[in-house]
Amino acid sequence: MHSPAPTPPERSSRRHPSLAAALRVAGILVAVLAVALCVRTIAGQWHSIRTAVAHADPGWLLGALVCSAASMAGLGLLWWRCLHLFGSPVKPVAAIAWYFGGELGKYVPGGVWTVLGRGELAQRGGMVSRSTGYATTLISYGAMCIGAASVCGALAPVLSADGGGLGWTWVLVLLVPLGVLSVHPAVFGRILTLGRRATRGRLDLSPPPWPSMLRLIAWSIPTWLLLGSAAALVTEALGYHQHPARVAFAAIAAWIIGFLAVPVPAGAGLRELVFVAVCGLPAAPAVAVAAIARALFLLVDGVGGVAGLWYTRRTLGAGLTSTAAAGDHPHPISTSGGVDGQG
Repeated sequence: MHSPAPTPPERSSRRHPSLAAALRVAGILVAVLAVALCVRTIAGQWHSIRTAVAHADPGWLLGALVCSAASMAGLGLLWWRCLHLFGSPVKPVAAIAWYFGGELGKYVPGGVWTVLGRGELAQRGGMVSRSTGYATTLISYGAMCIGAASVCGALAPVLSADGGGLGWTWVLVLLVPLGVLSVHPAVFGRILTLGRRATRGRLDLSPPPWPSMLRLIAWSIPTWLLLGSAAALVTEALGYHQHPARVAFAAIAAWIIGFLAVPVPAGAGLRELVFVAVCGLPAAPAVAVAAIARALFLLVDGVGGVAGLWYTRRTLGAGLTSTAAAGDHPHPISTSGGVDGQG
């Protein structure tokens, strides 16, 4: 398939420098606002966090911080894999930088800023069209939700056998068969066709083979294991006793439910509420664990976001793709094969 012509918005931005400048200013303003909201969230929780941290084991907390950072970087790598799968073979470090920079947008109310932020950073920093950046961000979100539900589904029987009731959170397991079915080319192809029609041809992606999409989902599983381990390590650091798998299950369930609550910036408050309800700890210890776990992820988001924006700015205009295709945009992948089998 021939390389598609620049999409109408991209041609428009080239013809109207003032529009491109306005978009850059808007992007900077959103980034500044996101960083400020992230810092404000940390400051607002600082009193309760400081009291709990005063008696925490620093070694366990350091381990939790490492797991937190690794899990978020893992989601960045998931998006990098998704970009590869849909014909945009950028470098991993570039994708992770765009991921962290764009993720600052989740602290801005509205629920769309992470998609816009990541897509814009990818378009400006590498050979990724806006439509591909936006679409792969949404696809990676779907893959990570299915992966998280799979991990919860694997943990649920273990906890039930151990006597821990999980109540309504069993509903998350239903995402697994629904998600696996939704990425089948027969279904996913229709979704992409609807997207192509809705965007008047700007989104031009073909459904990859089913095994490739299933591998993409599997790529998210280590990330969720790391995220659950971070919560379990925080629990250990505070000296509380609970089955690590139960704490991990609660942390993963809380993240997914908070993510699905689109209007809530970064799932603020909702994630903690779900964690307290599911983790099996008494209320006060559960709140302490949730607050510190949230603070660690806020720290990772803040540092990673600023570093990602700096990296993108520093490399702006440089060639960031590992295998550049001819023309302004990468070639869409065909259904007969793809880059997923590479590397």
